[in-house]
Amino acid sequence: MFSNWSLGNRKLLAAACLMLLLGLTATAARIIKKYQVPGPPDSSNEGYCDFHNGIYFPSAALLAGVSPYGSEYAAEYPVSRQIPFFSPAIVAFHAPLTLLPLRVAEVLYFAVMIALVIAIATESIAAAGVEKRLDWILVVAAGIVFSRAGHVTFFNGYFTFELVLAVILAIKWADSRPVLAALALVIVSAKPTFILPLGLLMLARGNIRSLTYGAVLSIAAAAMPLAWLAWNEGDGDLLKGLSDIKQQITDSQVVHHNEPNELPVLSWTRIDIFAIVAKWSDQDPSDLSHLVVMIGILIVPMWLLHRWRTAATDDGVAGMVGALVMTAMIVGLYRQSYDVLLLVPPIVGVVKGRIAIWHDCGLVKRMLIASLMLFPCYNYLSTHMVLGRFDLDVNFEKVVTSLNAVVMVILLVTVCKVADASLKSPPRAGN
Repeated sequence: MFSNWSLGNRKLLAAACLMLLLGLTATAARIIKKYQVPGPPDSSNEGYCDFHNGIYFPSAALLAGVSPYGSEYAAEYPVSRQIPFFSPAIVAFHAPLTLLPLRVAEVLYFAVMIALVIAIATESIAAAGVEKRLDWILVVAAGIVFSRAGHVTFFNGYFTFELVLAVILAIKWADSRPVLAALALVIVSAKPTFILPLGLLMLARGNIRSLTYGAVLSIAAAAMPLAWLAWNEGDGDLLKGLSDIKQQITDSQVVHHNEPNELPVLSWTRIDIFAIVAKWSDQDPSDLSHLVVMIGILIVPMWLLHRWRTAATDDGVAGMVGALVMTAMIVGLYRQSYDVLLLVPPIVGVVKGRIAIWHDCGLVKRMLIASLMLFPCYNYLSTHMVLGRFDLDVNFEKVVTSLNAVVMVILLVTVCKVADASLKSPPRAGN
């Protein structure tokens, strides 16, 4: 993989390596200090809580034939609640981890997350047309680790890095290697809030084969573990089991939506624009309302991606295509703070890349786009750690917890304008 890569500047390589190790060590120490013993939720100790509640125990339950969407699972296993509507495929994907003792699995998954960060950094560097240097990989990886999104992903043990890498690869391979793109889409399909907007944006981009293959493989990957669960839940009656699981998923979504950090009115972590509108209007919207707003928000980016495709201009995941797709995904539908990791490739493209459009849009606009992309990545103000230390006025707290979403809307409008202007006056070809 790195056969054509050089070490780069040795001093920069050493400094980046030191920062990466420092960030990982500090995060590991915080996990240990704030470790959440599997069981009832403890807001003061949340280290690796998502690994326990969203990966290890749901997968252990799947292997045992117990539905992780049901209340019986929540009562039987040491978890805070049943899982929301994740695809059974992602639960099965993590099942090998449950063959290991919990502590061993925790350490192994931490190592897996490090590998995923390196992979995200490598793909971002390559997509941006930056010199193939290992020092730049470590710089980007260290930047991810020190970001708010990267830190919380490591700290909670969530599978966000898997989703982000899968989105990157799905976009990268959509035309050239549709089967591999489809396999990446199977991972993305783990969360409906990821696959729905990405699917629409890829459709506008003309990635029909990738989407078709991805839909077939995703359904197949979900059907097998779902049938296993239904057979066990229905005591051999497959249809009864499927009906039970459908009700469990409905009930689990209600439980999920009632969590404080999920409710738009209360959440300090939501960064999609609809959540912010709900916060200020003091109303919790329905799932249908989310979908309607998402479609409305995606119309312009989809139109621009279609025009981009027609103009035979595709600058990849670190270029305007990536900026449009990633920003629209974040603004358009339910997003938490860790989802801004989707912006890593376009950030690398804007800051360091050799992609024509970022140079042609002018230095001032390029700096503005870079600042808008970086802000939600490093905004530590809207965190439980900071907000819990101060007795803030309610309206001021609303402002603080709305900043990321507002910045993302400004970013989406900006990249759409740059894309439209570029289509009227096409940039130089190539990276």
